[in-house]
Order: sequence, then structure tokens, then C-alpha cells
Amino acid sequence: MDLPHLDDQGYTMVCQCRRQLVKQTVADVEEGFPAMLKYTEYQRERTVEDIDHTVNYLATALYVDDAALFTRFITWTADILTARGVPAVSLLPALGSLDRQLSDFPRATRILATARSALSIPGPRI
Repeated sequence: MDLPHLDDQGYTMVCQCRRQLVKQTVADVEEGFPAMLKYTEYQRERTVEDIDHTVNYLATALYVDDAALFTRFITWTADILTARGVPAVSLLPALGSLDRQLSDFPRATRILATARSALSIPGPRI
């Protein structure tokens, strides 16, 4: 099977470094979303689980070369978080962290940017 889009090594990087990506993203979310510092152990575990799912979906999107797959996952996650009483804006530090960590992989950063732009999070009113 010929998959030339995998030549960029983004998929390989995400798979091989998944645990480190999750760990760093959790740390960055704590910094970028201070409310997480007040989470219970249960809430923190769910957050780590959500970030792990995010990294796995990013790997899948890279493998099949389908940004829409990841975007649908992120918008679905935003809906789930909102239903849990967690603001969807909490996804932005996670996506930003992954973007920084994968900055050498243009396809990964493009997928992340597409998902970030699909979030309908209102900005500040002027």
C-alpha cells in the first residue's frame, strides 16, 4: 500500500512520542487553563484521558491524511466538555501545546489549525 503522505514522519512522531506529547500537553493545559489546578483527582484523570484521545485521533488523522476526521472529533469533544460543564475554550491550550510540540511537522500543524478554527468559541466583545 502506497501512502506517500506518511513520508513527512508526522504520524511516526506522534505514535512514538505519544506519552510525552500527552504529558507535556497536560502540563501546558494546567498553565493555559488555570481552572484545571482546582480539579479533583477524578476530573484530572478524565482530562488526561481526553488529551490522550486527542493525541490518538491526531495520529489517526495523520495516518489517513484526513483533517476533517480530527476536526469532527474536536468539535464533538467540545460538545461533550460543554455538557460536563467544562468550557470548550479549555481545548485551546491543548491544541496550542500540540501545535508547538509538532511545529516541525506541517501536516500535523495544519490539521491542528483546521480543528482550532472549527471551534465556535466566541472571542472578546469589543
